[in-house]
Amino acid sequence: MEPPTGILSSLWQFILFIPYFTGLLLLGIIKGVIFCPLICLIVAIGNSAIILGLLPVHGIWTLYSISTAKQLGPILKIFLCLCLPLGIILWFVVSIIGSILGGAIYGFLSPIFATFDAVGEGKSNPLFHCFYDGTWS
Repeated sequence: MEPPTGILSSLWQFILFIPYFTGLLLLGIIKGVIFCPLICLIVAIGNSAIILGLLPVHGIWTLYSISTAKQLGPILKIFLCLCLPLGIILWFVVSIIGSILGGAIYGFLSPIFATFDAVGEGKSNPLFHCFYDGTWS
């Protein structure tokens, strides 16, 4: 397809593109709204399981690293070891919130991007792929 020449031709191509873009955007948003809760739940549970599983090891390794550091004095080591539980609790809370937020963003935006990618160049049967891509792996 040749690019349009002239301002009126370009404007007409833009006007013809607006409903096409709007339809794809609405379809992507609908798919995102449908699949966002499920994807968010899967990502949040998976990340939270890894975070909870590694939490004791992380705490023990951090405590060991602080206590064996030669660059720190004894007063600073005691202070850091006393403040360590606060840091680990904050790390835990921030990482869980980040997992939930990241899962929600990924679950909403991934179907939208897949819908627009389905009508790219070289795709066969773009109507089928508009509905299929972003919903099945």
